[in-house]
Amino acid sequence: MRRFVLRAHRFADAYRHGLDGPQAAWAARKYKGHRVLPAELKNEMLAAGILRGGNANPSL
Repeated sequence: MRRFVLRAHRFADAYRHGLDGPQAAWAARKYKGHRVLPAELKNEMLAAGILRGGNANPSL
């Protein structure tokens, strides 16, 4: 039960930062040992080719 809640919190944090479904799934999978997503997430997504051209919230 606890794992489900933490995973749901990571997805909610990703959606709050403006990510869509596949991007949120990638971020939740990559940072599964963390409660929230890190501030440098956008840079890592650009480097991995997940995020193209800034379609997420620029405040990330």
